[in-house]
Amino acid sequence: MMKKILLSLLLISISPTFLLGQNATFDTNRLKRIEEWISSDVINKKMQGAIVMIADKNNIIYSFANGKSNIESNRSLKIDDFFKIASMTKVITTVAILQLYEKGVFDLDDPISNYLPELNNTKVLNPNPEKLEYIDAKKPVTIRLLLNHTSGYAYGGKRISKIYKENQIDFSNPKESNLEEFIKKMSSIPLVSQPGEQFTYGPSTDILGYLIEKVSNTTLETYFEEHIFNPLEMKNTGFNIYQKNSDKLVDTYIIKDNILILSKNTTSFDKGKKNRVYMGGSGLVSTTSDYLKFTQMLLNNGVYKGKKVLSRKSVELMQTDQLKGVLYPKGFNPILGKNNTFGLGVNIITESGSSNEFYSEGSYFWEGAYSTSFIIDPKEHFTAVFMTQMSGRETLRIRKNFRKLIYQALD
Repeated sequence: MMKKILLSLLLISISPTFLLGQNATFDTNRLKRIEEWISSDVINKKMQGAIVMIADKNNIIYSFANGKSNIESNRSLKIDDFFKIASMTKVITTVAILQLYEKGVFDLDDPISNYLPELNNTKVLNPNPEKLEYIDAKKPVTIRLLLNHTSGYAYGGKRISKIYKENQIDFSNPKESNLEEFIKKMSSIPLVSQPGEQFTYGPSTDILGYLIEKVSNTTLETYFEEHIFNPLEMKNTGFNIYQKNSDKLVDTYIIKDNILILSKNTTSFDKGKKNRVYMGGSGLVSTTSDYLKFTQMLLNNGVYKGKKVLSRKSVELMQTDQLKGVLYPKGFNPILGKNNTFGLGVNIITESGSSNEFYSEGSYFWEGAYSTSFIIDPKEHFTAVFMTQMSGRETLRIRKNFRKLIYQALD
């Protein structure tokens, strides 16, 4: 009889689940599918390597790493390696803006020109492509419009790309000596649409980075360190953090002609030169566990280990649909998902959007150009971070696989 009781207790103790918060559990057998996918992609040379971490509000409950940080040198990928997180920088900048908003430094609907007068006379490209002229903006660009990417500033497009080239503006590899010089160049750049009328992904968050510098009277790097990285114990995140051990900076790869090769994008991170233009929209380097701390703070309504980094209401505001009545480009459907929307700095899964994938309504995520990604699911009480360094067409497949394999493992 005693043997039967012990056997029952043993079976209970090895039940294939991880307890997550109040409602959600992960099936450990299904979590192995994440490992199988990454390992298969590494073996078949579809990806050089990757790291996945899952956590609840307080603890890391799953992590996996496999592959190489550099194939040529045969260096194995380590759990504390540095990744270029690109546009995942934008979410950190968003949190910094909301911190200052909470302090009453500005209102979200204030015109940005109130604080950056060089942007006072911003013009708009004539929507008629036959007319190469600028027209007046119908209303000012506000801080909120910069946060939700309806300001009219755009990264790409034939006409605007030509203007960037003529003005020697390079977002991925700025040549200026500081952010102020970069934004002064941006002051001559027109908008591609009227403010507030269309979602247009672009350098809006870079402008917000300069706003942070102006109102806090310090560099964006220092502000991040003092108000976000230090409270969250993110000791391995920064614009130049990788230079303390440059060998740990994971290289970027791309598939060309079915061959995995080193990407030219890696040249934008000079391991021997200190970065001095701290862009609010890109440029940060982080580790998987560091960025997980940041997402845990958001999952826990702005609190990390008892330290309040952001108010609960600010976190709720980030998750609120900011695009009601705004034209939404079809080109973003593959990235954001059909019928989803955008809040402040993050993509939000809507009720109709969740029907297209496994996601919960109200979960939110963002990504980086080199295939880094995170998702936060308040309903299922978990957050997950994925890090690799791949550019090109493979990025969409990789990031979507990450989210799909996380959700299929929920018990």
